[in-house]
This record gives sequence, structure tokens and C-alpha cells, in this order.
Amino acid sequence: MKLLVSVRDVPEALAAASSGVDFIDLKEPAAGALGGLAPATIARVAMSLHERGFGQPVSATIGDWRVDDRVNILQRVREVAACAVDYVKVGVEPGREAELLLDALAHCGVAVVPVLIADRGVDAALLRHACELPFPALMLDTADKLAGSLFDCVDASMLAAVVEQVRCSGKLVGLAGALRRADVPSLTALAPDFAGFRSAVCDGPRSGVLVPALVQDLAAALHFGFGVAAT
Repeated sequence: MKLLVSVRDVPEALAAASSGVDFIDLKEPAAGALGGLAPATIARVAMSLHERGFGQPVSATIGDWRVDDRVNILQRVREVAACAVDYVKVGVEPGREAELLLDALAHCGVAVVPVLIADRGVDAALLRHACELPFPALMLDTADKLAGSLFDCVDASMLAAVVEQVRCSGKLVGLAGALRRADVPSLTALAPDFAGFRSAVCDGPRSGVLVPALVQDLAAALHFGFGVAAT
């Protein structure tokens, strides 16, 4: 299982990249679940990682948008993609407009990773539709980071079914949503392709300071089944 860590600036990105992460994800934690950074910041982080020889794939979020605002979402997707990132992450809340948004994202010419919001469980029809479209990966995440982790919103048997369904569609599957160090055994049992973290590697809330030692411990736990300081 690979480790994705969300960062907000160049120092955090370089610290994470040096601490064993497999994917660098760019977002502003203080601006919401998938809070977006300014394009200039995204481009600066991506360039800094490249100049220093780090080869981890880089993703970036577009911010939190209503699923019916397709015109602005697609414009923002293109702006973020132009910042030399590998993937653009877009949050997709369940609703009648969600499938239309997925259709538009799948054919916009950008490597988009839809992030299906699962605070109230998994929308089976939406997941099935997403699996039928040509995305490189799909993720589950939560919007309310104060209401517990993904495991508090979706039971393990459903998460296992999601992992299997997405993988059988030929896509990578990722799980995120206020995940903690204590969730590593449950994640290991599910074996998604990658797991996304922010809160668990910060000193305090997810909007706080990223701690490299916590990233290193989490990377060791996910990659090898152990860590330096299991907390």
C-alpha cells in the first residue's frame, strides 16, 4: 500500500518527499476538505520538487465546489492541470448532478481523480458510474473532518467491496478521510492501492504544522507493517 500525504507549500512538500511518501497531494487544509491552493503556489511546489529530483507523482485539488457548477469546475481543473501536476483531484458529492459532472470530467482531456464523498455512506450507483468511465483512479473521502474517520462513516465490509469494485474496473483505488495512525491495521486488511493522510502527520489539527517524524512513522507502517512510534 502506498502513502499519499497532503501538503500546502514548498517546505511541507519537500519534507514529505524526503520522508518516504509515495504521492504528494497539494491542498489547503484550512480551506475545507479539498481546499484548493492558488495556481501559482501549485506550480511553485511542483517545480521545487522537480528541481530537487523528487519523482513522486503530484496531485492537486481544485477546492470545494457544488457538483452542479460544472463550468467553473472544468475551468478550475484546466487551471490546476496547467501547473505541471500529474493528477487533478475533484470532490464529488452524491446527488442528481454528480453523474453529469463525472461524465464531463472523464472527457475533459485532463487526468482527473474523482474523490467520492462518503460522509453518509457510499452511493452505489455513483460508484458504479465512476467505475465505467476512463479515470486513472478513484478515491473515497469525507467532507467533515471533525466527525471521525472514513471508518466511522463506512463499515469495513462496504469499504472492502469498494476496493474490489474499483480495482476490477482497472483503476487504482484510494481511501482517505481523517485517517489516523491507529487505522493502519484496518487499511492493511483492505489493501487499497494508496491511503491519504493529513491529520495524522500534523502537530495538532490538520491545518497545523506537518511533522516529518510522523510521516516517516506512517510510511514505515504502511510499507512494512511497523513504525517507529505507533501512536
